[in-house]
Amino acid sequence: MLLAEQYGKNRDLRLQVSQTRDADKMFSSTMAGMLTGGMLALVVRRTRRAAVSGALFFGAISAVGQLTYTALNHRRQQWIIRKMGYSTTAETEPKPDESMSLAARLRRAVSVDPITWLPAWFPVRRISSPEYRSILQARQEELTFEMRGLRETIASMDQREQVLLQRLNEEQ
Repeated sequence: MLLAEQYGKNRDLRLQVSQTRDADKMFSSTMAGMLTGGMLALVVRRTRRAAVSGALFFGAISAVGQLTYTALNHRRQQWIIRKMGYSTTAETEPKPDESMSLAARLRRAVSVDPITWLPAWFPVRRISSPEYRSILQARQEELTFEMRGLRETIASMDQREQVLLQRLNEEQ
C-alpha cells in the first residue's frame, strides 16, 4: 500500500519507478525481516532481549538477501540489453575512481546524510532550527498548561483536606 502511494508520487517528482523501486524494496524487506525476526524470537524465547537480537539478525539477513536479489536482477537486465544489441547506461557512466584510498572512500560515504537515503513517506526527517524551536515552544506551553491544572487540583485538594480536618476537630 505504501509503495503504491510512493510510486504515485514519482510522476509529480519526475522520477521513474525504477529510480525509487530498489531503495523502497530494500527498506521494506529489511523492515519485514526485522518485524518477523522480532516476533518469532519473542514467541519462541519470551524475552525482550531475544526479540531485539532476532529483529537485528533477521533484518540483516533480509537486507543482504534483497541486496543480492537486486544486484542479480540488474545484472540480468544488463545481459538482456546487451543481447538485444543496445548499449547499457553502466557502460557509458564513468566508473568511480578505484585508486581512491579506503579512508577517502569512507570519508565520502560518511559525508552523505543518511536521512536523505530514506523514502519520502518515512516519518523521520531533518528539521530546521526555527522549526525545532517552534516545536519546543509548543511543548513548553502545553506543559505550562498542564502544570497550571495540576496546581489548581492540588490547591482544591488542600482546601478539602482543611475542611475535613476542621469537621474532624469539631466532632471531637
